[in-house]
Amino acid sequence: KYLAQAMQENPTADSGTVIIMNPKNGDIYAMASNPSYNLNSPSSYEATGFTEEEWKALEAEQRSASLLDLWKNKAVSGTYEPGSTFKLITAAVGLEEGLVTTNKAGDFYCSGSYVVDPDEKPINCWRALPHGSQNLTEALQNSCNPAFMQLGQRIGAKTLYKYFDAFGLFDSTGSDIAKAYNGTFYKLEDMGPVELATTSFGQRFEISPLQLISA
Repeated sequence: KYLAQAMQENPTADSGTVIIMNPKNGDIYAMASNPSYNLNSPSSYEATGFTEEEWKALEAEQRSASLLDLWKNKAVSGTYEPGSTFKLITAAVGLEEGLVTTNKAGDFYCSGSYVVDPDEKPINCWRALPHGSQNLTEALQNSCNPAFMQLGQRIGAKTLYKYFDAFGLFDSTGSDIAKAYNGTFYKLEDMGPVELATTSFGQRFEISPLQLISA
């Protein structure tokens, strides 16, 4: 109910997932995805986004593919770029390694973009107006991309991947739900400056919602 309401209030969203988990032992209390379908009539076109006329015009294979996609439990079998939610993981790695503290003034600087490779274009922050000088707490509050690119450079790809492994991001979630997917990451040897930068703020790789909440 609340997921559907949230999607109505955000017209740019075409899907959404909610998982409620006990952080102490991983017990899943609830999960929901939208769009969903009526379990009493799972083959109905109404939840697919097609009109009745459009549905009738589809080939049988197209109808089957649309329904199979609708029937997926996207909380466990869908993958996506986690984006800014993943900055918590990068921050945790930096803190654990002693490479950053929460409140050191001027630890990071955002000019609106950041150059990680002189042969490549600058990578932009999400906001055109620069965040300026920040500590880690402020960088998290601002969800600042350049700050986390700078932190990712301090950490390095090898150490970052060591912690991804520790967070279970390279493993199966252990869920007994069918078709729980693992994420897709760059190979460590393919992690150049740009790949490290984008990974540090949660882009250019994919994980499932269940993987993220488990981490």
